[in-house]
Amino acid sequence: MGRKIKVLVSGAGGDVGQGVIKALNNSKLDIEIYKICVFEDSSFLHIDDKSFIAPFSADESYIDYLIVLMNKLKIDIFFPTVDSEIVKIAENKDLLERCTKAKVFVGDLDKVLICDDKYETFKFLTKRGFHTPKTIIPKSFVEVQKFVKEVGTPFVVKKRWDNGAKNFHILKDVDEGKIFVGDEDFIFQEYLDEREGEFTCGVYLGEDREVKGVCILKRELKCGSTYKARRVIDSKLQGDIEEVSKSLGLKYLNIQARKKGDKFYIFEFNGRLSGTTAAVSRVFNAPEMAIRELVLNEKVERVENNEMFVMMRYQEEVYTSLDKIEALHKRSDEIYKLMQEDRVCY
Repeated sequence: MGRKIKVLVSGAGGDVGQGVIKALNNSKLDIEIYKICVFEDSSFLHIDDKSFIAPFSADESYIDYLIVLMNKLKIDIFFPTVDSEIVKIAENKDLLERCTKAKVFVGDLDKVLICDDKYETFKFLTKRGFHTPKTIIPKSFVEVQKFVKEVGTPFVVKKRWDNGAKNFHILKDVDEGKIFVGDEDFIFQEYLDEREGEFTCGVYLGEDREVKGVCILKRELKCGSTYKARRVIDSKLQGDIEEVSKSLGLKYLNIQARKKGDKFYIFEFNGRLSGTTAAVSRVFNAPEMAIRELVLNEKVERVENNEMFVMMRYQEEVYTSLDKIEALHKRSDEIYKLMQEDRVCY
């Protein structure tokens, strides 16, 4: 039996963080999971007492907080899962790893930025010859008119940096898009017929840059997140997905696509573990692979798994007491006190 591995997961109130925790719980490794989130009523903070209330990632103290917390807990690997923190963590990855000796499961900043900005995702895919819906930044109404004439209606307007269903619009007429003209925070994108189906795909790259696991799910959405999914085994799509993943080079990439005719068009990347991490772990366990490679220095082999399954999500209650919430605040406050007392490594 190997040593106990201490893991930190952020976003314990969100579906991504919870998916990572579920996948870790499916592992046969001896893992101790610590959790952080920004609100006292984030559900997974209350499944045990290995949890802390963290500052928002936008707070200037967030990186210092992570350093102090990870050193206090002797964390071996940190899985950040919140969209709003990923760029900041990527910017400070070297600092976090140097000051804590923990591994931080986030990609290089330039690759993370390609995933973070949907227009950069479009440029990356187009440059490398992958299928992707036509996308523009609406700098002028003339440009928008030309775009709509080319792709037809309806068309999509969405924010370049948002996640889920936020700031997402399907417009039926070019005049409806006038209010977005000149706002470079938005993109106009070719609409892909939802009747053809939507797919979410997880891919893990080993340290040797070879694919170690791939899982494709045809999904149904609720509020921008997957709530039903059916595994798809399609060698053509799988080959395309693997090629895209290797081209970008992130250790884990979540790819979202729809069909157009007989081709798959990729419209979004998530450069982090995704909300379907737990479902994907039925095929390959990405968080466990990361621990084996980065913490235990093991070589991981490609997982070949042809199990067909259907996944359905449901809501489940988590209960706690006022005393336990008070205890959560007390142990969280202790970390903030350490931040004042300790000289944070720089």
